[in-house]
Amino acid sequence: MGKKFHDAGISGIVPTGLPGGVFIYENNDIENVLYAGPNVLEMYGCENMGEFIELTGGTFKGMVHPDDYKRIENQIQAQTIFGEKKHDYVRYRIVTKDGIERYVEDFGHLLHRDDGKSYYYVYIVDVDQNEYFNKNRNSFAEAEILSANQETDDLTGLLNMSFFYQRAQMFLGSYESWREDISFIHFDIPNFKLFNERNGFKLGDELLCDLAKAIRETFHIGGICARFSDDHFVVCTTGSRESVVEKVEKVYKTMLLTDDVNKKVRIKAGIYYLDDRRAEIGLACDHARLACNSIKHRHDVNYCIYDEMLRENLRKQQYVIDHIDEAIEQEYIKVFYQPVIRVKTGEICGYEALVRWIDPRMGMLSPGDFINTLEQFHLIHLVDTFVVKRVCKDYVQMRDEGKELVPISINISRLDFELCDIFGVVEETRSEYDVPRDMLDLEITESSLNENEGYIRSSCDKMREMGYHVWIDDFGSGYSSLNTIANYNFDVLKLDMVFLRSYDNNPKTGKIMGYIIKGAKAMGVSPLCEGVETEVHFNFLKEIGCERAQGYYFGKPMPMEESRKFTSEKGLVWEKVE
Repeated sequence: MGKKFHDAGISGIVPTGLPGGVFIYENNDIENVLYAGPNVLEMYGCENMGEFIELTGGTFKGMVHPDDYKRIENQIQAQTIFGEKKHDYVRYRIVTKDGIERYVEDFGHLLHRDDGKSYYYVYIVDVDQNEYFNKNRNSFAEAEILSANQETDDLTGLLNMSFFYQRAQMFLGSYESWREDISFIHFDIPNFKLFNERNGFKLGDELLCDLAKAIRETFHIGGICARFSDDHFVVCTTGSRESVVEKVEKVYKTMLLTDDVNKKVRIKAGIYYLDDRRAEIGLACDHARLACNSIKHRHDVNYCIYDEMLRENLRKQQYVIDHIDEAIEQEYIKVFYQPVIRVKTGEICGYEALVRWIDPRMGMLSPGDFINTLEQFHLIHLVDTFVVKRVCKDYVQMRDEGKELVPISINISRLDFELCDIFGVVEETRSEYDVPRDMLDLEITESSLNENEGYIRSSCDKMREMGYHVWIDDFGSGYSSLNTIANYNFDVLKLDMVFLRSYDNNPKTGKIMGYIIKGAKAMGVSPLCEGVETEVHFNFLKEIGCERAQGYYFGKPMPMEESRKFTSEKGLVWEKVE
């Protein structure tokens, strides 16, 4: 039968063979597991701590099923870091050494040491085994104990998260609920931290109370309302899908039409229509939250319904996160090149390096399928550093083959400045492959110049002094400001394709483009316009004095060899670089 106790030395003995145990991990970004008891090791199918570390990577994140980690991470933070109580209650899946999925429940407490470091002490129970013996559903009894001290949020008076879970679970288990349509709604105030910075925490607290009141009054019949943390509110409600949308819009209008102009905000909401009564409450809330998050940067919609399309987008997003390292290592990430044309001569004067992902399982992924996701999860620097190296390799290959050479421009993300020393990466890689600095141009999106302005400006000036050419990309795609042009030193101003698209239908756009190009040239900056799709576009750029052009009229982004062959067949030649 094996040993029934584990000898813990001076600490005594630990009963073994139980479906529950204790582990400790650090409260930091890495979340290193410092201790895992014998029962925890057994739950994961491990003989010792070494096997456990190998299986999980020695982190709490590695202990959790990857599909569940984000959800419970938010729950734990809401209950411990943002909540009044410093303990948490969450459910998630684990994967054993043998690849078996199990459901567990986790009871944790956040403890702080005198030196400022803090740790989570966690008791974990194998639900599959434990509830076989505990017919009274121990997990929800425990949730009730945890929420007994305080059922409501101090500020708004709504339920807190743990008590919301209990109330919602009790309702779903009741006979009355089976005759009702049930929905979960997640409300959020976009840029709430910025609101606090601008208006102060006092007005921020008033705004939260106003939103809580609007939610409570709108969903007072058939609704269970809670504030999970910060500006995150959740409702479990009954009623038809149409009535739920009407109530969501009522809350939106209430907040937007308030008499206090300082508290007029456009809230966002995510709606999840419950289609499986056996679903986890936390998962239902998470679906509503994800739907809400998907429209945070949309100004044209106020709510989003979690459906199959969103589910597919989230599945693709998760695939990108899980496989980006593999894609780079196996070179599923490809660099395509699009020619840049000197308008006056019609010669190829450069290329823009553009990234594509050709995956053996997902097929071709366009930048729209993965760039935003990588930026959202702060992984974009992995791709950008790969592109720098690939471009240098391609340049060296063309040089060795004696082919005509022109500069290649590389896109730099705004997050690259935070996540890595991107200019240091460029210089180190260029030096390794002996690529001249004036053959690598650096494109920086105009919108990114408004963030961390001083650092980016000084970095750009340093790179220009070293011999690199710096471009401002996507000018005109958003809220462009002429002050941006005045405050930075750069070599090329790249007009977004939105100008030429508008030019086809609006003659005023042509005049605006003429003024921008004239102003750029007056400052010694070379204007470039992308989105050239027709001969009419190209002739117009000649008329207004635009110096460079880029677009499908000259060639789509392709692998370098294909691009060179395509442009050669069109009769295009390469500009001679002095």
